[in-house]
Amino acid sequence: MIAEEAPGIFSVPHSAAEGRNVIALGEESAIAIDVGTHPEEGGQMADFIRARGYQPNRVIITHGHRDHILGGEVFRGVDVFAPRKTVGEIRRQIPGLAKQMGLAEDVIRRRVLHPTITFDDQLWIDLGDRQLHLFPTPGHSPDIVSVYISDCRLLVASDTVVTGIAPAIFHSSVELEASINRLKQLEIETLISGHGPALHGQAVVQDWLNWLTTYISGVRSAVAGMIAEGERDREAILASIGYDEYIGDRLPKNKHGMPKRHRNAVAKIADEEMATRCYDWA
Repeated sequence: MIAEEAPGIFSVPHSAAEGRNVIALGEESAIAIDVGTHPEEGGQMADFIRARGYQPNRVIITHGHRDHILGGEVFRGVDVFAPRKTVGEIRRQIPGLAKQMGLAEDVIRRRVLHPTITFDDQLWIDLGDRQLHLFPTPGHSPDIVSVYISDCRLLVASDTVVTGIAPAIFHSSVELEASINRLKQLEIETLISGHGPALHGQAVVQDWLNWLTTYISGVRSAVAGMIAEGERDREAILASIGYDEYIGDRLPKNKHGMPKRHRNAVAKIADEEMATRCYDWA
């Protein structure tokens, strides 16, 4: 169900692990933020925008992962804003997506909503009575941006901050932790996550951001301690950093393969720590 999270800002569910796209309405124009995986997901967003009296002619892509770029067939030919790095990220992922989906690379390439307007660092987009500030928050991926809407103190965090799954770290846990720490400096009354429920209230938002950085730093500290003591068995390290101790009841253990997601996060951090020390696994 599409939900109004703040005046004129709507979260739009999609099928990937409690995914959330976003629609922002302004005095002069509307914009979609991400388009999901399937054409009907992007189509629902375009229909909603039209029903509100706007043209669905602007899209922001926060980063180049499949559940943000494959559902945009209905938006083909419109202005698509994205970080310049996202162009390369999409190109890099197309072969893997083709293999996963059992389709030819050309088919995937045609399904992807490709950026038409790119930027290197930050970008402001004017909707008339409100501005959207796009800025880099790398870690989940190298190209990802978040979107801050100051008039309602709302953050579209994309997958930098997830509230329904364990952190997904495909690029760098160090950069992800730094990005979340930067987000803590913003006044955020509402946070729309890339996966999971929206958070409302500054105290609730800050609590979740604090937990995420504590989780990442806690896992890293545990891994570093074991490596310093001479442990070189990757599986032993992964097994020792358990779900119940590090996530507990913050997230439901029986949804979205959560223990595996936790294990993947631990594995990424462990591999980073070993690489930093120029060690090899046994």
